[in-house]
Amino acid sequence: MKNTENYAMGMKMTDAEIPADGAYTILVVDDNDTARWLLGEILQTEGYVVLEANCADEAMRILYTRRAIRAVVTDIEMPGSMDGLEMSRLIVAEMPEIAVLLTSGRYWPATEALPQTTRFMRKPYSPREVFGNLEILLQRI
Repeated sequence: MKNTENYAMGMKMTDAEIPADGAYTILVVDDNDTARWLLGEILQTEGYVVLEANCADEAMRILYTRRAIRAVVTDIEMPGSMDGLEMSRLIVAEMPEIAVLLTSGRYWPATEALPQTTRFMRKPYSPREVFGNLEILLQRI
């Protein structure tokens, strides 16, 4: 079940719109509207339910209120009180059941700088890279 019309209009899904067919819900976090939209479209074509946030602060508000989220794909460099790396540390500590995939086109953290159980991929990335990394992460949780 896809909600492309609401997604394209930038509307947030309600709990009633989350499918009961076991589709994973992914939160995409990026301050670049186009990058966030494009990744959301890619994920939706594979059957994922997509929620969006434009900064870590908004993402954390969503994560604290929606328990169905299985993974977060986040940019590292964003405005707000924390960046994607800081947010990923918080998610790993407080919500270890949520997989975290970090991305960046300018900042490449050393593997040892990544929070345990997270993964990193450089921008630009292919849909195959996104799906491969998500598959690895989702199998771990």
